[in-house]
Amino acid sequence: MLTKRQASCIAITLLTAVGVVAKPPPLSIDELRAKVFDTRLEFVHDVKGGDSFDAHLVSYISAGLKVHALVATPRGDQPAGGFPVLVANHGHHSDPPRYGITADGVDWRPGDYYRAIPELYTAMGFLVVMPDYRGHSNSEGFEFTDGMLESLYCTEDVLGLVAALRDIEDADPQNVFMWGHSLGGEVTLRALLAADVVKGASLWSSVGGDIWDQSFYYSRYKDPLAMDSAERPKEVIDKLREDMAALDGPFAWEQGEPLDYLEHLKAPIIIHHAIGDRGAAYMWAARLAKELYLRSHPYEFHTYAGEDHLFKGADLEEATARDGAFFRSLMAP
Repeated sequence: MLTKRQASCIAITLLTAVGVVAKPPPLSIDELRAKVFDTRLEFVHDVKGGDSFDAHLVSYISAGLKVHALVATPRGDQPAGGFPVLVANHGHHSDPPRYGITADGVDWRPGDYYRAIPELYTAMGFLVVMPDYRGHSNSEGFEFTDGMLESLYCTEDVLGLVAALRDIEDADPQNVFMWGHSLGGEVTLRALLAADVVKGASLWSSVGGDIWDQSFYYSRYKDPLAMDSAERPKEVIDKLREDMAALDGPFAWEQGEPLDYLEHLKAPIIIHHAIGDRGAAYMWAARLAKELYLRSHPYEFHTYAGEDHLFKGADLEEATARDGAFFRSLMAP
């Protein structure tokens, strides 16, 4: 007998064939914690690397979808147990099929915006793995990239990748860390609640609050100084309501909110956020730091001047150096 979720996946396939897409509800945090990810990585092809790393592309199956990830391996001497691993989760992309595509139109993951991330962390000796997420670049599942439910689906993709890190020959499975920027910060925090293998994580300019906090914030994002009232439409909230109503099955949004499940968090966290960042509100980082403090959970919280959503210049160098020291302090011998 098919499970409800298997039946939903079959329904999606059939409906997609006739031009109609009905998505299954995202997995709740409890479902993510209970799921056994039996994922295997397949080598796809070599990719142009950088000054400090060689790279290749891998694929794996997530929720029936073929998705990809970049593997950036340091060129330095490999430690006896392999290179410590950093799973780096990127933020929202306004045109997901163009993720990883440079301004010159070249498919060179992770694209121009995140180019410095594998370069800087591999230079510190970390093997960097950057998932596309479903629907990004040439990964399947474009229908999952639209709207405020995106990060919940991406979390499942990341957990499947973490389970398959054993397939990377040069990786040290005893020293796995995670990095997340913007939407990827929320993906990272949610993944930490289910992936006990991760020893520590860094959140850069992470989105936060609950899904309605975010929807309200981004409904006013383009004109935050405008007068607001109950009569003024909230486009992002309205779309979230439509998306939830269209799911092929019941969905309890509260069951996917990481701040409500922090009792499962084991990994120490380092938080970086610019105080004037509008891409993700600074108050979201402060709230997370407060919640961690109240639980006596180990964390560091670093605030940066200015408005950068993705750090540049000296702030970029300082944030990555702080991450490197933070991760090294947590590494198994």
